[in-house]
Amino acid sequence: MHKFIKLTVAVVSLAALSACSTQTARNLISFEPDKNYEDMYLRGVFNWWEASDQFKFTRVRPEFYTITIELIADGQPYDFKVANASWSPEFNCGFEYSPRRVELYDAVELVCEQTSQNIQFVPADTGLFTFEFDISDNNEPELTITKADN
Repeated sequence: MHKFIKLTVAVVSLAALSACSTQTARNLISFEPDKNYEDMYLRGVFNWWEASDQFKFTRVRPEFYTITIELIADGQPYDFKVANASWSPEFNCGFEYSPRRVELYDAVELVCEQTSQNIQFVPADTGLFTFEFDISDNNEPELTITKADN
């Protein structure tokens, strides 16, 4: 009888631990729906931070948006963000902690939240630049700036 009680206590303990770990695992999984990035703009000093049609991203593949603009190389950084027309917190995309420069051809991860910080870019040459907004990982989009064919 004594062995039966120990075995019962062990089974009940395992069941309780299993339930706790399952609950913890459920809490770690995000059930946030995918964001819809169709209404996104390049907003910065070059367009007075406005959401104008000429600075709206165009979808070129299901998870890939681009826009090409001309930038002048004067040694000064261009401050900008990727955001929707109404500056919604969940669509206000920039860097997480502080403004930061992005280099040509480097993919950088953006955070999309109310407190996101500016992105900065200093072109080495005057010309056309393509801003590529990749939402393959819907909750952690990436931005890459490339030199466009002039």
